[in-house]
Amino acid sequence: MGSPLIRGFIQARMSSSRFPGKVLAPFRGEPLIAHVIRAVSSVLGSDRVVVATSSEVSDDPLCAYLESLRCNYFRGSLQDVFDRFRQCLEAFPADWVLRICADSPLLQTMPLEHVIKRAEEVDCDIVTTTFPRTFPKGTNAELIRATTFVGVDRSELTDEDQEHVTRFFYRNPHRFRIVNVASSVPGLSGLNYAVDTVEDLHRLEDLIAAEPAGVVPFQGPGVGRQ
Repeated sequence: MGSPLIRGFIQARMSSSRFPGKVLAPFRGEPLIAHVIRAVSSVLGSDRVVVATSSEVSDDPLCAYLESLRCNYFRGSLQDVFDRFRQCLEAFPADWVLRICADSPLLQTMPLEHVIKRAEEVDCDIVTTTFPRTFPKGTNAELIRATTFVGVDRSELTDEDQEHVTRFFYRNPHRFRIVNVASSVPGLSGLNYAVDTVEDLHRLEDLIAAEPAGVVPFQGPGVGRQ
């Protein structure tokens, strides 16, 4: 048997209520989502990265940009993101799905690599950095076993579960084997490197400009396990 196939699904949409069009907003000379795609591609390879967006007209510009990058994408429900991911998995089959949010331009490879490595070491359904979250917001990852994901009975999902892809699993930790990867550096969970507003975008630009070589020193020497 070969190695399990892992695909990165980047969750993205243009219709953010607080910052419409943010995934294509310029950040350090490129659309914000380009930084996220690059980080995930550096770990998995560009052919295993898929942007999961909606079929709404508002996401047409995003898809046009993705086509210019020759980046895989899938279009599904705007509100039912759980179903969007399920259909995306049908279109792009995999053994594991690495879920990433598109509002994370400072995403780095280290947490992604450790999440993947942990899945190779233990028998589990989900490996995450968010249960509990000990890394900065905007630098997290969730690796979900595909058979676990598709095995969920949709009748059990609430509206919030449909909107927030992994919420159902965390609501039912006794039913799933969840492994958390924790940072070895205390206090990082209070940092916010996600982009929710225009002000966030400017704040992160200023943060990068203030750091030597544009590197944000949050990683520390390594991660712990939980």
